[in-house]
Amino acid sequence: TVAVRDGSGNLTANVFNGTATAAQYADLAEKYISDKEYEIGTVVKVGGSQEITIADNGDRAIGVISGSPAYLMNKDLTAPDGFFSQAVALKGRVPVKIKGSVRKGDRIVSGTNGHGKATGPTSTDVFAIALETNLDWDVKTVECVIL
Repeated sequence: TVAVRDGSGNLTANVFNGTATAAQYADLAEKYISDKEYEIGTVVKVGGSQEITIADNGDRAIGVISGSPAYLMNKDLTAPDGFFSQAVALKGRVPVKIKGSVRKGDRIVSGTNGHGKATGPTSTDVFAIALETNLDWDVKTVECVIL
């Protein structure tokens, strides 16, 4: 087939061989089958009735639901009826739902109901580092780097 460029200058092709020098977004993600459809920034773990489910306090988180990954692996994964194929940020900069006060540089672990929380330096289940400070105790979205 022939590559096609639309009126906006976007190029469409089945296979592109080349070198990318920049990306519009900031995370590396992979699609997994989830037992429910989760919002962007929700902390997830391996488990549930499919591959991933919402993480809870003390769970080993693998990442968060990504909205706009810079690089998406396993992009054609389809979920069985009643389940969802969702991109999970595994590395890079993404918004994370956080409950409780957080400061730039804090280590983030899984908290309750798919939220992250700041933890002390001895925790072994750290999956992210906060990139900004937000001292509000309610649930909010905080920019973090997934480790």
